[in-house]
Amino acid sequence: MYALALLFLTIAASPEPYGPPLSDPPTEEEQRPCEEVQNAQEDVESLKRAMLGLEFYLLDKKDYKSHCPYLEWEQPSLEEYKKEPKSYLPESCKTEKI
Repeated sequence: MYALALLFLTIAASPEPYGPPLSDPPTEEEQRPCEEVQNAQEDVESLKRAMLGLEFYLLDKKDYKSHCPYLEWEQPSLEEYKKEPKSYLPESCKTEKI
């Protein structure tokens, strides 16, 4: 009985963990995002920019027809809106809209 208690205390006081670790610590490679994730993030940003460009394009087209069709203005191409998403309406038309 004394030997059994001594064995139990020796095992319990051991600095080594009992059994194998639940999972290995992550390696340096696992901590970096993989190339596919980076490509997907870039594609998402590109899609956001394209959608925002399309939104500005359609909004400018509608606002021009409803607020200032008498002004001379040629709407830039959709590709211009996608490159730099913003309103391209003339300032005079923007002030009349408000």
